[in-house]
Amino acid sequence: MFFKKNHTQPDIENNNISTEEHPVYVLGDNDLALFLMAKLQAGGKKAILLTTKAPVFEYQRIEISLKEEYNLQKNSYTFNACSHISQTPSAVLISCNNNSLRAHLTLLSPQYCQNVPIVCFNQIDNLSLIRPLFGEFFYQAYFNGYLLNNNSNLTACGLLPEITLSAPQETDEPLPIEAILKATELKITFNEKDNYNFWKNNAAQIIGYLISAPKHHISEQINNKEEKELLKTAAKELCQLAKFEKVKISEEEILRTLLETPRSFYYKNNHQSPTEQASRLGQLYSMLRTKAQTYKYQIPQLNRLIKENYDYILKK
Repeated sequence: MFFKKNHTQPDIENNNISTEEHPVYVLGDNDLALFLMAKLQAGGKKAILLTTKAPVFEYQRIEISLKEEYNLQKNSYTFNACSHISQTPSAVLISCNNNSLRAHLTLLSPQYCQNVPIVCFNQIDNLSLIRPLFGEFFYQAYFNGYLLNNNSNLTACGLLPEITLSAPQETDEPLPIEAILKATELKITFNEKDNYNFWKNNAAQIIGYLISAPKHHISEQINNKEEKELLKTAAKELCQLAKFEKVKISEEEILRTLLETPRSFYYKNNHQSPTEQASRLGQLYSMLRTKAQTYKYQIPQLNRLIKENYDYILKK
């Protein structure tokens, strides 16, 4: 596959963006945060990465390369990162590693964030407890795409990614956040049914992560008869949990989504630390256990897969 190489993107201060424009802050430290930063900058938005890893009183320069398989382009980006908000944002996009979410949320100040759109790609437990921090323009969001990071060489695998917001589509007066997200040139959809968005975007991702081996494409598990049966059993349990929440998905739909996973993408890769992997497993276990207990439904295969993943981490 050939990729068109463009010149490095100019620095934020010198890319013909008005200094009066309020910046978009991207709060986070994961691959999606870096991807959103690159796409916003490419779309002409003033964007700043807000992360606990950056210094407080000065900007840190971060350089990445982004290869996008869906448009056959490869570009280099340089952007600013800091650990404080110094001016009112035009929007805040949240995308963090699970083990760093709470620490990152402390960087948000009600002084600046009460009346701006906040889009969160993380699942936050007990959202009501910290709801006052977010103000009234808070949107849960889901990213349907495949990102791989290898030493700041980020790849968007497969087809054009899609962002889904759990909000009604405004026809007469577009939501303020819509114009900001459209600058990324990604596909943007709206659906006010958050349960539907959650299961449609996460069901296959959950199964793919739990059943796959590091740096092995999911097709290796699907093509293995024994592994495929385990996958189907786990998928059946997920479908039943979704059904309790009035969302209809099927094992066949999950399997089809997994089969469509880009060949260059692995659900597990080696750049995540054991702590990050354990944090993600903990988040999945807590979410699935809560739903299973709520609906008094047993999920033995999902629990088994989670235990096997924990065992693997402990052996590393």
